[in-house]
Amino acid sequence: MSRTVPKLLAGALALPLVLAGCGGQQLGEEASSDGPYRVFFTADMTGATATLSRALLSGMKVAVDDVNAAGGIGGRQVELIENNDQNDPTSAVSALQELINSGRKPDLVYPGGSSAVSLSLLPITTREEILTIGGTVASQLNDPESFPYHFGTAELTDAYVPPFTMIAEERGFEKVAMIFSNNPTGQAAEVAYREEITAAGLEFVSVGYQPDALDMTPQLEQLRSQNPDALIFEGYGTPVQYLMRSRSGMRWDVPSFSTQTSSTYPFVDDFSAAELEQVRVIQSNWTVDEGETPAEMVEFIDKVKALPEGDTLSKTGVRLPAVSAATFQLTAWAAEKNGGKTDTASIIDTFYNDLPEEGGDATPWVTDSKGPNPYRFTEENHFPLSPPEIFLYIEPGMYDAGGMYVPGKRS
Repeated sequence: MSRTVPKLLAGALALPLVLAGCGGQQLGEEASSDGPYRVFFTADMTGATATLSRALLSGMKVAVDDVNAAGGIGGRQVELIENNDQNDPTSAVSALQELINSGRKPDLVYPGGSSAVSLSLLPITTREEILTIGGTVASQLNDPESFPYHFGTAELTDAYVPPFTMIAEERGFEKVAMIFSNNPTGQAAEVAYREEITAAGLEFVSVGYQPDALDMTPQLEQLRSQNPDALIFEGYGTPVQYLMRSRSGMRWDVPSFSTQTSSTYPFVDDFSAAELEQVRVIQSNWTVDEGETPAEMVEFIDKVKALPEGDTLSKTGVRLPAVSAATFQLTAWAAEKNGGKTDTASIIDTFYNDLPEEGGDATPWVTDSKGPNPYRFTEENHFPLSPPEIFLYIEPGMYDAGGMYVPGKRS
């Protein structure tokens, strides 16, 4: 195995890093152009969103192995440092700061599995001029003026709104309700949907819930009393189960549409066909089984399957490992294009000037396996841009063994 994966325990008084295969590197050695390319990955590995985080980690491991087998990033072998932050921003901040203070400043940071964690880490990485690339999607993250070294590998919440507006206009909805989690991701989603829907001339009402709530019936009743034609529901992980259970308990059969974050929940595992009859989930076309899976995606899936974390494919799908793998794939691609330069400024300059328009086999990442390359970064935009046509509202189903979404599938 070409990957080196020391574990970092947040909040410890010291950093118990066990470095395997790093050429005798000493604690306190700063990042350098000829040492290992250090990557700090932090996510919730034991809490409520651990399955989702393990899926992210699987993509990271596949990409690290591929990059190291090909000679590393700019000739430097990647050292992946994992941290379990249990989705706690304070824990993530402490762990990163301890790593920096120890003299082992990372070259790249994957800033958490939630936007709340990302937003807490970016002030530090900005101050330290550390490149950050991640899959969290709150619109506040796409702020190159405030966070010039941060890039995203998944579309922002805003990108998923136009497809809903198209559905609303087609079906003649006049009033749309939304229930969302009171955290940065949910709040950003609410703003995005509110602005787009009201701009289309539709009425919009919304209500938030606490992320640790077990019953959302009061909030849903508040929305139902306003007689909306449709419901948008937002959440991440277990809260989606409680939200949908509350909706079922109310016997409210209003047409209901997921956001991108809530679409990852395995609805058919917990709800009957009757309960889901009026529910639709949004997915990117490259994650949906449409009869034939591109060869590059099949190869990527096989590599994920071979890992211990590969069991997440049938639970949370291929999207999460694909967007996390793009973190390394983009960085390694940039270093190859710019002649082996791995400093943050050189990587970003290459992002701005050399990313191709073509997708598929033209790039090492698989998020463009069914379309053009979405990563066309500019000084004004650091997140992927995808046309509304790639997003599909489909019947809730299941992921197959390879993580491709199969509409209507049940076990």
